[in-house]
Amino acid sequence: MEESTSTTGAAPQLRCIWRSAPFGMVQIEEVAVAFRTLVNWGDVIALQAPMGTGKTTFVAALARVMGAIDVASSPTFALCQEYPVQDDNLRADRTIRHLDLYRINHTSELLGLGWDELMDDEGAITFVEWPERAADHFPDHTKLLRIERQPDGLRLAALWLRETV
Repeated sequence: MEESTSTTGAAPQLRCIWRSAPFGMVQIEEVAVAFRTLVNWGDVIALQAPMGTGKTTFVAALARVMGAIDVASSPTFALCQEYPVQDDNLRADRTIRHLDLYRINHTSELLGLGWDELMDDEGAITFVEWPERAADHFPDHTKLLRIERQPDGLRLAALWLRETV
């Protein structure tokens, strides 16, 4: 998902709906608390950030904030990690899912992951690292979370929605 400045026809564009204040890793849970209000079950979030920026740490913080039973870890070698969330209201099972597509070489490998089912799971919030490896395979409702490291070592996060204009 890339920002677009086109104004003709039905071209998809991105609109920023949230920006964090600059934060360090010690404040990441506070950022996760603020971010939590912006996502819902069934959301797919493409997560873009350079290596070492804290993508997995951010997902782990959000999992903790949402009451996940397990602690989040990097899915790089497993490709997909799932963290069940306690639901005090005894509703359907809820999961925070964390996919890492870094090792995907071809989009045909997405089928082996059960991509379509993962993207259409109303009981999960699904984060996808290295989303550019599956760029044309995301649902239209996908949100984009970008985390950038600043020269002073702090990070900034921004959440974007795709809109058709």
